[in-house]
Amino acid sequence: MIETRNDVDQLTEAAVARARTILTEADKVRDRRGSANQRRFARLLQDPAAVGVTMSLTDEVMRISDAVRASKALRRAAQHASPKGLGLRDAVGLRFISYLSPFMPKLTMRVVEWQVRAASTGIILPAEPRPLTRHLRKRVRDKARLNVNVLGEAVLGDGEASHRLKSVIEMVQRPDVTYASVKISAVVSQMNTIDHDGSVNAIAERLRQLYRAAMAADTFINLDMEEYRDLAMTVDVFKRVLSEPEFGSLYAGIVLQAYLPESHAVFEDLVQWSSWRRQQFGSQIKVRLVKGANLAMETTEAELHGWVAAPYGSKADVDASYKRIVDAALRPEHADAVRIGVASHNLFDIGWALEIANMRGVREQLDIEMLEGMANAEALVLAREIGGILLYTPVTRHDDFASAVAYLVRRLDENTSPENYLRASFSMTPKSEAFEEQADRFRRAVAARHAISTSSRRHGLHRFDAALLADQGVFENEPDGDLTHPTFRAGLRIALDTHRAGWMLPLPIVVEGEELVTADHVDGTDPGDNGRVWYTYSVARREDIDRAVAVAQAAVPAWDSRGSAARRRILFEAAKRMHDDRLNTIAVMMLDSGKTTAEADPEVSEAIDFARYYGLMARKHISGADSTPVGVVAVVPPWNFPYAIPAGGVCAALAAGNAVILKPAPETVATAWMLVQQLWAAGVPKDVLQFVPTRDDENGKHLITHAGVNAVILTGGFATAELFTTWKPDIRLLAETSGKNALLVAGSADIDAAVKDLVQSAFGHAGQKCSAASLAIVEASVYDNPQFMRQLKDAVTTLKVGPGWDYATVVGPVIRPPEGALKKALSTLEPWESWLVEPKQLDASGHQWSPGVKLNVQPNSWTHMNEWFGPVLGVMRAPDLQTGIKWQNAVQYGLTAGIHALDVEELEHWIDQIEAGNIYVNRGTTGAVVNRQPFGGWKRSAVGPTAKAGGPHYVQVLRDWLPFEDVDRSIHQAEEWMYAVGSLRVDHSGLRVERNIHRYRHLPKGIEVRLPVGVGEETLQYLTALQRLTHTPVFLSCEERVYSSLRVIVESMQQFEARVNTERVRILSGEPVKTVALLERGCSVDRRPLAANGAVEVPRWLHEQSVSITNHRYGNVGSGPHPAVH
Repeated sequence: MIETRNDVDQLTEAAVARARTILTEADKVRDRRGSANQRRFARLLQDPAAVGVTMSLTDEVMRISDAVRASKALRRAAQHASPKGLGLRDAVGLRFISYLSPFMPKLTMRVVEWQVRAASTGIILPAEPRPLTRHLRKRVRDKARLNVNVLGEAVLGDGEASHRLKSVIEMVQRPDVTYASVKISAVVSQMNTIDHDGSVNAIAERLRQLYRAAMAADTFINLDMEEYRDLAMTVDVFKRVLSEPEFGSLYAGIVLQAYLPESHAVFEDLVQWSSWRRQQFGSQIKVRLVKGANLAMETTEAELHGWVAAPYGSKADVDASYKRIVDAALRPEHADAVRIGVASHNLFDIGWALEIANMRGVREQLDIEMLEGMANAEALVLAREIGGILLYTPVTRHDDFASAVAYLVRRLDENTSPENYLRASFSMTPKSEAFEEQADRFRRAVAARHAISTSSRRHGLHRFDAALLADQGVFENEPDGDLTHPTFRAGLRIALDTHRAGWMLPLPIVVEGEELVTADHVDGTDPGDNGRVWYTYSVARREDIDRAVAVAQAAVPAWDSRGSAARRRILFEAAKRMHDDRLNTIAVMMLDSGKTTAEADPEVSEAIDFARYYGLMARKHISGADSTPVGVVAVVPPWNFPYAIPAGGVCAALAAGNAVILKPAPETVATAWMLVQQLWAAGVPKDVLQFVPTRDDENGKHLITHAGVNAVILTGGFATAELFTTWKPDIRLLAETSGKNALLVAGSADIDAAVKDLVQSAFGHAGQKCSAASLAIVEASVYDNPQFMRQLKDAVTTLKVGPGWDYATVVGPVIRPPEGALKKALSTLEPWESWLVEPKQLDASGHQWSPGVKLNVQPNSWTHMNEWFGPVLGVMRAPDLQTGIKWQNAVQYGLTAGIHALDVEELEHWIDQIEAGNIYVNRGTTGAVVNRQPFGGWKRSAVGPTAKAGGPHYVQVLRDWLPFEDVDRSIHQAEEWMYAVGSLRVDHSGLRVERNIHRYRHLPKGIEVRLPVGVGEETLQYLTALQRLTHTPVFLSCEERVYSSLRVIVESMQQFEARVNTERVRILSGEPVKTVALLERGCSVDRRPLAANGAVEVPRWLHEQSVSITNHRYGNVGSGPHPAVH
């Protein structure tokens, strides 16, 4: 690392004096418009309400394409407009135009756009030739050059990336443009962090095109830096292309952000490389030093994934880092190879850089750079004093202005911090207190630069130790793996190579600890490699199943007697094993199920969370005095979540004191084998957890229907739940089943954000997640907007399809060649439908399919009402929001649902009306996290006496609770629970960037209860109290007349079975019931007696719902709508 030098410490006061002089001279040359702008910014930034209004105008009103919805957002923003922050003219004008907006919404929005354009004059310039030429000529007279940055639509696919590259090249080729900046994410779409080499190759090809144009036009190209995850790619591609002989003579630049500690090591590396390049080609590079403008998104991403944010933790540290890198940069020993641009509005930083350059004799090495339109008088003074200045200048075409206002939002967000220099500068004078405060901050930063750490925060620090917190009884979600970490990438490559080369020997079944290799083997295949066989596994025989069940039955008493604390310790150890084996598990999932790294990694985190969370919940809720284990639990997981879901079912059952027989999905046995190995190694006895793969045949049926199996945990299709119930009508089935999930795009949506989340929700995991959005319901104003269809098509057609183990893959293979509903969805259109993007088979075996998008899907059609598991999205055109909600609720399932909208009233209405267990606001519909968004659905998406996985009740449903005797005591417990828990809307996540609310809702259709003959008064009293507490209607049925305040129907069991049509049915009579017939109508049967513990009983009469709401706009925490959740 380049060390700091003490020789420039003495220049601090000279820098302060220079800053005072510049400010004094700037006040002399500032024109009336500049003075007015200064007063306007100073007034604005001192008033949080005015900042909020401005953010709303630029980031909500301007982003809504529907004029009626935008004018409504305008009225909401205008309510907070006051002369204090906006000035009398703007405040009155805003309120006046808002009054007109209901009557003339289109005209109103044209006026608002005109006003925002006027306010951004000089900050965002028009890209059209004439106005830009005029401005360029003016700046030449001012001794200022422009560093032009072309803004435009969000880059979601290759089409927009190519268009943006073309626009940049056209700008570069203009004779009056000599300097331009571009970020790699603007010219290459869907970059994949884990695919570092592949991404660098793709970027390099685009960069070569740009550099060739720049060489021909003699225009300087600067590579901007954006997100932390792009740092290594940007630096590597910069060095690679400029090391090629074709570009050896090219003078080009790159940006480094001082708020990243890694920038110091990167700068040293660039110095060494540029010195080599100077020797080779005689050329120079430039490094533009900035403090960093993407803090908000870095913080947001880190919080969601459990990481430490990459930037320094304080403004003071960033300032010290900036001083350190300026000190290291302005050195005579590398001045001939590296030119330096000090980009800052902080006059103290500028003055210090100039003093250093003069003292060290490297003045020609240094450029001073500022932002166009933000401090024009200071820039003019500097230009005259030092002979020139460079102004960073965003430009946009007239039609792209609405997308470009995101730049304004970022600039505004940067400047709202009380510590920010630019905020202070608008009201700062050479003799003001603000000047002295900033001078003191500068002095402290210069002194602190010697000791500021240059070690990676993201890779070297941890936000928390989830394992240690769990030991202390506190749950925190396990952080995800960091795909930017070189160690992660290297370790995963080794794991992949190891597993791809092995695993041909058959995996055994494991019964009572004995590994049995049966004569009957099944091939385990890699769906990403045309179904190549890479391992085989044994399948259980009937006698193996009988033995496993007998062993499990015998193991239950001893396992339960260990107590919840002992079981918790074992589960915590299992979590540690899962953590340590993360890379191997990811590699196996990639081969076994075709998951990409980005899909498999969070699944490992989820499994770890399940182990810890269920261990904690068992310790909290199970004492052993009022409940007993269910007994033997068969866990039957799906192939689409081959690790997390079996881990969840197994760990919950174990935590509750049960013995478990794991029947892995036949398609993903290798992944399940990894899981049981980790659990056994952690101390789970092998008679308590047995591994019994079967085919989905008579032997599999024998396990499911075995008299010794007390409960079955199923995650799969509703048809599978029906099948299991047909086999064994009295089965105790806890099933999370199907989902026909839709994302509703309202007229008030931000189209860029909506398309991005829609594509991820529909095609992540190749559309095979139970929570995937196979349907988009789009309001007409957005559906008819060419931008929406263009961006959707562009994003979908750009998705890279391939094997999960190929780092370049974004959409992996389907688990097997399509059949049934998926085959129909991929190959068939209804007469009224059309393909926006037609899916294509890409490999010989039929596992890899490019995604498809169907348009004009009609209500109640096959596409609307049926689920499939694969990469097809149907799009419906809804005339209005209420119709969209009606269509979203019309399906028989209620697993997940999403909405994109910026209108808070519409969001609140949607949240209140939507019928699904997990609902998502302004984000994707997938990716539920344990405790943060407990997962489970309504209607046909849940079957049996179950609860939300990853929620507070799941372990409870795996115990048998004693029936009530003391009704007063039970009711009192129920009342206490409703008061303390059930009536609240609780955010267990504690995140700032996302609100995650767990709430309980009554069942609108009620619960039907079948009573025994001679039912006691206490039972009726308990049921009456449950209706009173939950507001869920309770309907009673009995063979004989019963006197109760509740509605009672006297009928036979046959009449009861024929009549009921509620989501849940409670059988307290002990009578046999036609479970299959009821389930066909969507009625789940619960045979459990009323629990003595009222806190356990009352949640059974409620829906659980997880509401996840994005609480930021492009990283700006608290921006955007804040819907209430009632």
